[in-house]
Amino acid sequence: MGKIKDFFYNKNDIIIVLLILAIAGFIIYTKINVIMDYPEKLAESQATATTQETSEAADTSAASEASSASADTTATEASKTGKTVSITIKDSDTSVSVSKKLADAGIVDSATEFEGYISNMGKAEKIQSGTFKIEQGSSFEKILNTITN
Repeated sequence: MGKIKDFFYNKNDIIIVLLILAIAGFIIYTKINVIMDYPEKLAESQATATTQETSEAADTSAASEASSASADTTATEASKTGKTVSITIKDSDTSVSVSKKLADAGIVDSATEFEGYISNMGKAEKIQSGTFKIEQGSSFEKILNTITN
């Protein structure tokens, strides 16, 4: 009787181990794209951080120059940025493809910078599908709020 009992216990252990391995394999299989994209996203976020540090220094000097600009120049820039562009986001679009669409439409200057902003804000998974009207020259924050709400 003891041998039969040991036989079933050993079989159950093997079945449990195989089940755990099958589940782990399935999880890895379904998430392989995310796993493989991680080094690229890490490099982009590091590049974005470096770019932001550089742009902060440039912004400081630009702010002093902008304060001396005339009101006519400001009005001209406002009319350029007032153009509204319609963009369609599909369910299958990723933050990278959305950033590229925005750059192609002239809403953002750099798809890479905007994608880095989305990642830094943790809203890559919250992008909604649909057609959105966005003004050119809008801030990254305003654009992100528009496409995630």
